[in-house]
Amino acid sequence: MGNSNKYVTLLSNTVVFAIGNVLVKVISFFLMPLYTAVLTTEQYGVSELLNSAIEIILPIGTLCVIEALYRFSIEKNANYKAIFANSIRIVLYGDIVVLLVCVLLKHIFNYGYAFSFFFLYLATTFYKLVTQFSRGLGHVKRYALYGVINSLVLVLSNILLLVWMNGGVRAYLASFTIGYGVSGIVAFFASKEYRYISLTYKDKKLRNEMIRYSAPNIPNMLSWWINNISDRYIIMFFWGAGLTGLYTAASKLPAMINLFSAIFQQAWQYSTAKEIENIDRQVFFNKVFKIYSFGCLMACSALLFLNRVVCKILLKDNFYNAWRFVPILILAATLGCYSTFFGTFYNALKKNFVLMLSTLIGAGINIILNFVLIPVYGGIGAAVATVISYVIITTLRIVDVTKRIGPIADYKRLLVQFSLLFVITYITTATESIISYLLGVLCLFIIIALDYDTLKYSVKIMRQKFKR
Repeated sequence: MGNSNKYVTLLSNTVVFAIGNVLVKVISFFLMPLYTAVLTTEQYGVSELLNSAIEIILPIGTLCVIEALYRFSIEKNANYKAIFANSIRIVLYGDIVVLLVCVLLKHIFNYGYAFSFFFLYLATTFYKLVTQFSRGLGHVKRYALYGVINSLVLVLSNILLLVWMNGGVRAYLASFTIGYGVSGIVAFFASKEYRYISLTYKDKKLRNEMIRYSAPNIPNMLSWWINNISDRYIIMFFWGAGLTGLYTAASKLPAMINLFSAIFQQAWQYSTAKEIENIDRQVFFNKVFKIYSFGCLMACSALLFLNRVVCKILLKDNFYNAWRFVPILILAATLGCYSTFFGTFYNALKKNFVLMLSTLIGAGINIILNFVLIPVYGGIGAAVATVISYVIITTLRIVDVTKRIGPIADYKRLLVQFSLLFVITYITTATESIISYLLGVLCLFIIIALDYDTLKYSVKIMRQKFKR
């Protein structure tokens, strides 16, 4: 693959994976006015806590084998039948365990949303299983189509169940369940994955290899959940569902930064796996990092300055008070993008234990800071704890990846840019005066000036892509 083709392929895959995997999150973001109009802050807080709980149950229930399903599928001479059979078997065992837990919650603790949660979990695992296998099979355009179908069904389900039927929390969960379920069924048949089903087919050696790869991802994904979601449960404990709803709503705008990272990460995962052994990998990784970093910094700066405006559009009535949490959460999300970028190298090297270790350290510090800061400072305390934990995770990964691969960034320049970003975050959180915004704009121009060469190179790559 030629040098220029590497970047064009990365860009092409980024666009496709954006459509395929992240569109549903973009749609749910733009459905915020609907959610905040038809749900109370308490209802929205409960709904999002249940939806987010999938992120902690899924890695345990599936042993993160879905991650291994994709990684092993893109290997040369991959045995698709064995890979898919092993993955299905593990996921089915997890589904049974989650069902039994939900039955206990319903009949012993009389928890009203137990079965709504189970069906959402079932649909989510099925969708992720079949779409990641489709991606591993090389059905890139179909993968994108499945994401579009998921998003369209989600919108229609929300309109029908939330607006027309006014179904509340159960309708919110059911909308996502239907979206994942319908698009998963389409993916299963459109990619003809039934050809690879054989529940009696066993390959213990391959299964063990897949589990050795995926097992370290379990604490890693749980730690990710702690860094991003656990603070909402702690806020619920100390401050109640009302503030939890506000904080959850505030997290939707920073989630757009995470979307940028998630869009890129899947394409980057493929590229790092292919390029990790190449002799000229250093040049490739360095150029990609510059472009990625520039995009993250620009997205962060734009959202910081548009915070109040966007919040007025998306957050209705009492939800608007959530604006004050947003700037710090945007900064945390941006740091999370950098931790994700460097974390992908561990997937390529199949060194997920180190990935897990850095995330565990950050998560442990996050939990401690949450219990220290949230009782006193509420949502602001939770946001600050998240920023500190991501600073630690990102620093640990940069140091370790540099030892393993070599330097792939100008870290002094990056430190200056992030120092300026901290200033902008403080300004947009603390005051609305014109002078403060002018200072913020000055910081932004300095950030852009430091990466002006990257901006020009990005434009060049875009032109190469769209000339084809």
